[in-house]
Amino acid sequence: MWSLPLAGLLALTSPGWCSWPVGPSFVDAPVNVTVSEGSHAFLPCRVANLGDRSVTWMRSRRLHIITAGLLTYSPDDRHRVLHPKGTDEWSLLIRHARPGDAGWYECQVNSDPKITTPVLLVVKDAKLDDPFYLPDHEGTDNFTQAHIEGPRERYIQEGSILAVTCTVEHEGGAAVQAVVWFRGATRLDYDSPRGGIALQTEKTSSRTVSRLRLSAVTPTDSGRYTCRGDAGRAASVVVHVQSDEPRAAVHQGDHSGSQTLTPSRLILLVLAVSLPSLPLR
Repeated sequence: MWSLPLAGLLALTSPGWCSWPVGPSFVDAPVNVTVSEGSHAFLPCRVANLGDRSVTWMRSRRLHIITAGLLTYSPDDRHRVLHPKGTDEWSLLIRHARPGDAGWYECQVNSDPKITTPVLLVVKDAKLDDPFYLPDHEGTDNFTQAHIEGPRERYIQEGSILAVTCTVEHEGGAAVQAVVWFRGATRLDYDSPRGGIALQTEKTSSRTVSRLRLSAVTPTDSGRYTCRGDAGRAASVVVHVQSDEPRAAVHQGDHSGSQTLTPSRLILLVLAVSLPSLPLR
């Protein structure tokens, strides 16, 4: 009878004797990454048994390559792949994340077959969630109170004028020296980089009225607008600038706030536009 030495039998029965090479695989499940606007975003991707294959990051919506291996192909210099030597990490770094960076990304390995894992990036709007915001009930001066006319949340159309009126009452206390305006944590004045900002202030013995106007607003003007005097309570309003069809406010006046586009007004507007003008007799 034909027989093998003991060493040969051990080799035949060892686990790795007839096993196929293990290909690349992703470590951990896909994740969602949430960051605040302006923060650095780190999109994780771990690949085991990469071998001589390469890792590529792509933007799912645009289907263009951001990085391949250690090389960056995106024209945006905020992108960079992070691969510490000797590790299986291939994270994508996006510095100073913007709302436009939000969406689905793909980490790919050019194996056969190709493998892909998705990562969702959510960028929180810093203008609507900033640590600078002080609610109306906060403040140490009970005699100085600020309030903004109109609703606490407004929707206006892109290209229109944003008009916000803030009244600071100081009955029983000293008059405020000035009323300052902020969008998020950024102070607004005539010298602001945005431009197109107008401020008007009226003072009486009992109150100070400050009117803020922004011309030709765009979606980047969306955010929380806050007014406050030298001391006391602040007031704020959240503004949404829409680039699509108006859903709520379509115009704002200095005193009346916003005008709502009701169904009856919409019908009249459509008729006025669609019907031809009648000749005068």
